[in-house]
Amino acid sequence: MDSKSIPIVKAYMGKQVIDVLIRRPQPEECDSVRVVVQTVVDEIYGGLWTHPPLPVDEGNWHSSWVAVRHAKITGVVRTSGEWLDDLWVLRESRGYGVGQRLLAQGEAEIIARGYETLRLRVVQSNAPAIEFYRRHGWRIARAFPHERFPITMLEMFKPIRQDET
Repeated sequence: MDSKSIPIVKAYMGKQVIDVLIRRPQPEECDSVRVVVQTVVDEIYGGLWTHPPLPVDEGNWHSSWVAVRHAKITGVVRTSGEWLDDLWVLRESRGYGVGQRLLAQGEAEIIARGYETLRLRVVQSNAPAIEFYRRHGWRIARAFPHERFPITMLEMFKPIRQDET
């Protein structure tokens, strides 16, 4: 197995099991990754500070990890340094463990870089995302105004060792 794909894993929801492949996107898939990100950003944040389509960073989507089900990209995670920069899952794939698998992949990538504390930013009004991160051991560090938009952000962190605060 190379460093560009993870074995297909089972993601569970109740009694339903789905196969999900976590891998790096192919060069020709970067536009598809961006479409997934744009779709989720518009769904979750559209109307919060402006109408869709909302601005989405062009980003280094080639450095992300994608969740693939039936040859379709259904989610994406991207990291840099100690930061979990992006985690997006299409609505129809939520609740099946796809986000959990992507989060685990992103966390593992950050830990492999040698960081002992992982960090992320999330919009304060995105209660489902905040609860998702809390269920997976993340804690709120601080609230702060977004640098470009009229919204409040939360910085969250997750220590690798459970004795850290």
